Amino acid sequence: MSDMLMEDAETNAAQADAALAKPPQANRGTVIRPRSGWAFVNVGELWRYRELLFFLTWRDVKIRYKQSLLGITWAVIQPTLYMVVFTIIFGKDAKDMPDGIPYPLFSFSALILWTFFSTGIAQAGNSLLMSSPLVTKVYVPRLTIPFASVGSALFDFFVAFSVLMLVMVFYVNFSSADTSGVIVGPIMLMVFPILFLTILLALGVGTMLAALNVAYRDFKHTIPFLVQLWMFSTPAIYMSTAPPPAAVQKNDVTEEGSAQQNPLANAATEKEAASADSKGMGLWQWAKKGLQLNPMNGLIASFRAALLGHPLPWKELGYSTLMVILGFIFGCMYFYRLEPKFADII
Repeated sequence: MSDMLMEDAETNAAQADAALAKPPQANRGTVIRPRSGWAFVNVGELWRYRELLFFLTWRDVKIRYKQSLLGITWAVIQPTLYMVVFTIIFGKDAKDMPDGIPYPLFSFSALILWTFFSTGIAQAGNSLLMSSPLVTKVYVPRLTIPFASVGSALFDFFVAFSVLMLVMVFYVNFSSADTSGVIVGPIMLMVFPILFLTILLALGVGTMLAALNVAYRDFKHTIPFLVQLWMFSTPAIYMSTAPPPAAVQKNDVTEEGSAQQNPLANAATEKEAASADSKGMGLWQWAKKGLQLNPMNGLIASFRAALLGHPLPWKELGYSTLMVILGFIFGCMYFYRLEPKFADII
């Protein structure tokens, strides 16, 4: 009997030691290992941290307007000042502008989209450096940080867009300017898909600039210059990208009978006019083809056309869509490529 009691005591002691050696379920942790190689966006992880993304976005908005004298008005001041400058410089000589659209409305409808894009990529490019404690102290999906910066710029866009709607109402109903080119129709709903494409492009470019800014600190000084250069290489912002209308050929001979009497003179005049037009349009056509490499040119032209009720330039929009998809994929993949080094070099 005593032997059995001793065996039971030893067995219980061994089981107790084994239980103590095994960590409880609540104390188990998750091992986080850095990625290696190229990877794409982890959509499931971003969805799990969607509340963090929202609060980071709201944090950026509050920081921007905290202790600000003009507050949210700054979202409207920048595109308005650009509109005034472009109207003074290009407004009077804008002979190839569409009829029935006041130039201030023409430029402001493009500037609000550009301002969102430029603000988004500039803030996203510096977002990791500004949030370095969040990168080095705790684990969060680092991609949420530049995404939140673009989201805060989207808040400014909707403020400026509301002002643009008021400007359009003013011009159509209370202004003496010719607004016959502003057409209200279902095509206006296309502004939202075009805005979505612009968001994707801002996310792709912004995340790539954020990764480059951590790896190479001189990008902090390069980003403002790149933004300004990109704006002036997007002529859809401040001028019509359509070729200027061909000059109407005025013949000295107005009577039908007289025109028939000089067929050789008319043919020579038409040939000279066609040759002059081809020389004048050649340089423009080459420049226009070069600008097709800029996806914002097609997006802004399409955004303005949809907003004013005009037919969309589907060819330019299709090219821009392809460039947006490629830019978003490459930007996020490059960000993931450099992400394992962020905590060490930031």
